[in-house]
Amino acid sequence: MSRLLAYDTETTGLQLHRGDKMFAWSTCDEKGDAKVYRLDNQSFQNKASKLDLAAFVEDWAAHKIIPIMHEAKFDLTATEKFLGKRIAEDIKFHDTYLQSRILRNNQSSHGLKDLAYVLAEIPKDDEALVKQYVRRQKSDFSAVPEDVMTKYQAGDALRTILLHLFFYPKIKANLQWLDVYQSELQTAVVTMRMEERGIMIDRNVCRTLISQLERQIEEVLDEAATIVGKPVSLSGRELIWLLYQRYNLPILEKTPVTGEPSTEKEVLMKLKEQVGAACPILDLVLKHRSWTHGTAILQSYLDYADEEGVIHPDINPCGAVTGRESCSHPNLQNVAKSRVLLNPFPIPARRVFRPRPGFVNFHIDFSGIEMRLLLHYCLIYSGKDEILWKIVEEDGDLHYPACKIFYPEFDTFDKSTQKTIRTAVKNANFAGAYGAGDTKIAATAGLPDNVAPQRIKVWRDAFPAFVGLSKVLRRLIVQQGFVETVFGRRVFANTQTPYIATNYLVQTTAAEVLKRAKNSVHKYLEAATNGEARILMSIHDELIIEYPRTRLSDSKHIIEELSWRMIDFPNIRIPLKVDTKVATINWEQSSPFDLKKVVIK
Repeated sequence: MSRLLAYDTETTGLQLHRGDKMFAWSTCDEKGDAKVYRLDNQSFQNKASKLDLAAFVEDWAAHKIIPIMHEAKFDLTATEKFLGKRIAEDIKFHDTYLQSRILRNNQSSHGLKDLAYVLAEIPKDDEALVKQYVRRQKSDFSAVPEDVMTKYQAGDALRTILLHLFFYPKIKANLQWLDVYQSELQTAVVTMRMEERGIMIDRNVCRTLISQLERQIEEVLDEAATIVGKPVSLSGRELIWLLYQRYNLPILEKTPVTGEPSTEKEVLMKLKEQVGAACPILDLVLKHRSWTHGTAILQSYLDYADEEGVIHPDINPCGAVTGRESCSHPNLQNVAKSRVLLNPFPIPARRVFRPRPGFVNFHIDFSGIEMRLLLHYCLIYSGKDEILWKIVEEDGDLHYPACKIFYPEFDTFDKSTQKTIRTAVKNANFAGAYGAGDTKIAATAGLPDNVAPQRIKVWRDAFPAFVGLSKVLRRLIVQQGFVETVFGRRVFANTQTPYIATNYLVQTTAAEVLKRAKNSVHKYLEAATNGEARILMSIHDELIIEYPRTRLSDSKHIIEELSWRMIDFPNIRIPLKVDTKVATINWEQSSPFDLKKVVIK
């Protein structure tokens, strides 16, 4: 029978793909017996610790022990880096961070020490003492005196085993929770491989874009100075003066803390709609803000890229309260597109990302998954809207009926106007499904006051199940404190804000669908291509697959299989759909991948 052991690593920092290293490790058994090992010098004791680690991993691979970690992805990565070999695929392990995420999604913190303090009142003073040494010496944890560090490590290992003994029996007792947990453990390993491989950028293109933006920013400041009559910064208090005193623009919102007029992007966009060309400074402010922010983002790509131009981001597979991934160092979950309605002056950041030499990138994206999941939960809780289901069966546009109701003349508009209106109506559709009132729906859809009430009533009458879903889920949250996904995962929400129940339910389900699809795709690619094709990134509802050019003759078959695996969810009562694009130069220039006619240059 396998023995349970908490396992915790200590590293010189958190950037394991950028030079930070493991210097110590610790274990703790179910009786509370903790052991600490150092790896960072040449003493006899530390040489023995390295041998101990090798023996530990051998016992791990032989299933003699099952380690328990808190944020296992990090500890596994640190161990693999130290040993110089992969171990994660062939082992069993537990993760108390993921256990907490499953059982307590709305917990304010899932940090090891925070959980141990909340659940067992274990004090956190050992962490304060260690950080005191780090600040004083301006160094990392490896410089902390060994006696202090030993106590700190033993404490973390003890916390980990205690959390597992508390959390895991609850998960094991529920077969659906256990299935969700196993899926999350698989996702952690798949995510490790994504981070390990990394994403390539074209550094020359990145530098060129930065230079262009910097020139454009200077031109904007020069133009603003000409209009105003003196140099201005277009930010901070000077911007408040410029907009609300110099140009006397209406104050639409105030900041909660200072009570000063707001200069948030959404407010500036509303002002732009109201005053238009009467205040040309608004466009300059929006340009300056977008391009300044864009320059910083592009520079972060350069800063985090290694000598080969590859970025190894930190991906948290369970980073949001809904279970969605988050990404940092840098954030690649929101790589800017060239055409974004909510930002009239975007930067073409996707142009920076390129396939590796000898590869193409396939972008496989779930089509309309949010709307489809809403309809799935309508079937369960509020009924079936025949109009929308007929569109699903015909593979049509699920937002078209609302476009026709809100804008009866929609079909007569040109394509550009239709696209703009469809986006606004799509957002209004979701706002209504998530419980927004008529005023919010009208503003989101851009409906004039004189027609909004009547058209919104027609929309509500046409889709009673879709509109009524939010009320049903609100009642559930108030009654039991949670809603449950199709996979059995409970999503807890504050009963004081039950309106978020629908959003949480749909976003959590979408996250689970993507993770399970990712696990299946990874497993298939490993077997079918011997690991030559692999997942580089998952962004919201999209998987980016790196595919070798030498295997392009097989691409039709492989992509068909991947597409099927991504939508194979029999417990979801509405068919899912994916669209595929292929990028041969950069992400910006990706084009539809036609399975009927495969020609890639």
